[in-house]
Amino acid sequence: MKVSIVTITYNRADLIGETIQSVLNQTHQDFEHIIVDDGSTDTTEEVVKSINDTRIKYFKHNHIGNISKLLNIGLQQTTGEIIAILDSDDLWKNNKLQTIVSVFVNNSEVKLITHNISYFEDINTVGNPFYKFEQDFYENAIEKVLKFKILPFSVFVFKKEALLKKEPFNEKVFDSHQEFLFGISAKHKLYFIHEVLAFIRIHKDNTHQNRKVVMGFFFNYYKPVLNLFLKKEISFFLLLQGCFLNTKNLISYLIKRK
Repeated sequence: MKVSIVTITYNRADLIGETIQSVLNQTHQDFEHIIVDDGSTDTTEEVVKSINDTRIKYFKHNHIGNISKLLNIGLQQTTGEIIAILDSDDLWKNNKLQTIVSVFVNNSEVKLITHNISYFEDINTVGNPFYKFEQDFYENAIEKVLKFKILPFSVFVFKKEALLKKEPFNEKVFDSHQEFLFGISAKHKLYFIHEVLAFIRIHKDNTHQNRKVVMGFFFNYYKPVLNLFLKKEISFFLLLQGCFLNTKNLISYLIKRK
């Protein structure tokens, strides 16, 4: 099965080479790596183009500043049956694709997969697994997603056939990973792999270090969850629980930022 990997980047010349190498090191080699550059002004383009592999497909655009729109642009270039999202500062364990593809091959009904992650600053000192789930599971996970037991890290993988519309990421939102995961989880069961298959880098330019981005994450929770309720895809009780937890997390964040 061919995997299309979509990476959005902007001024990541110092990091993106490692990210690409973690893809090239995969034990499953049937992939294409689509890199959408949001008008980088550093040497990101030179770094990407210096890697001689036809599976790396580089697209540079004038600066847009909207991750959702850039993801849709990347998705339009994909030719694989499976879509994987990879941030341009993160790394994959070399068996990630093989593990994912094996699940899809052996379970034809599976449409959506995510997995455990670890944070790192130095790859030689990786943190503990983020999730405490001790085994894999396959279930209707919309409640776990809405209650923040599974977060919208840019590591989920899905079959292209599961896309709900031509442009699945809401371009009215700067980064609609969360809304996308809500929608697809409401339609399809989620297969969770408890093994750590990706490493998320901590550094000063992380988007989650940006107060405006984090506030957007909280405020952009309510509307898509309400829409799920109006479409009768979640219960009123789950709507209330989710909104209460999101508001509680927002208040906690604001208190810590004072």
